[in-house]
Amino acid sequence: MTIKTPKGAVKYKLLNVCAFTSTRKRMSVIVEDKEKKIWLMCKGADSVITERLSHASLNSEVFKETDRVVTEFANEGLRTLYLSQKEVPRKEWTAWNEESN
Repeated sequence: MTIKTPKGAVKYKLLNVCAFTSTRKRMSVIVEDKEKKIWLMCKGADSVITERLSHASLNSEVFKETDRVVTEFANEGLRTLYLSQKEVPRKEWTAWNEESN
């Protein structure tokens, strides 16, 4: 899997997909990068992602500005999604993966 960013393309090995459902209101993928780090990447409704962010993230200037812009877009009738990511310890992923399959 390749993700294109302003800084260039980044390649990942796709490990798992947690499909979007109307209950979860988000979709997630678990990937491994070239350094063998495992990442959970998630996209979903702003309210669903926001309630899962850490206190530090919620108080960051980046989040405050992002939330301001997303609220502005939503007020204009535009559909918006948040994207988030978190590194997952390999041991934690392995246990989750074994339970899920």
